[in-house]
Amino acid sequence: MKSIFTVIAVATVAFAVAGCATQEVKPMKQKESVKTMNAKELAKEFAKGSKMCSWKAGKKGKDRGTDYYYKDISATSGNADRQIGKSTLQGKWSINGDVLSLNFGIAAPQNYKLAKIKKKTYVAYLNGVKKKMTFTCK
Repeated sequence: MKSIFTVIAVATVAFAVAGCATQEVKPMKQKESVKTMNAKELAKEFAKGSKMCSWKAGKKGKDRGTDYYYKDISATSGNADRQIGKSTLQGKWSINGDVLSLNFGIAAPQNYKLAKIKKKTYVAYLNGVKKKMTFTCK
């Protein structure tokens, strides 16, 4: 259960810190390619300040929570809080090129590539391949 939350956090951070070049990613269970955000697009999404993102993951979106990304280290990295029910996990986020990296201290950082599906709504792909979560940010 905790690994799912780590994945979700990483996806949200990936959204915040996106990378350089647009890449075509072929999701594992889909036949068509998905256009993920490049580094410039990710950086632009997080240019205005800290973000709050609501997410859903797991089978049929039953796992839900809210991530808060603080730009308190640099323009593309900082501390993060993840609220799941009444629990809060603390961690870090960063954007490295076109990848959002999230680490909530449960395991190694998880790296996500984001695909923008509509304004302020994204799908996060773990290691650029496996769809892990959908999130909407403010």
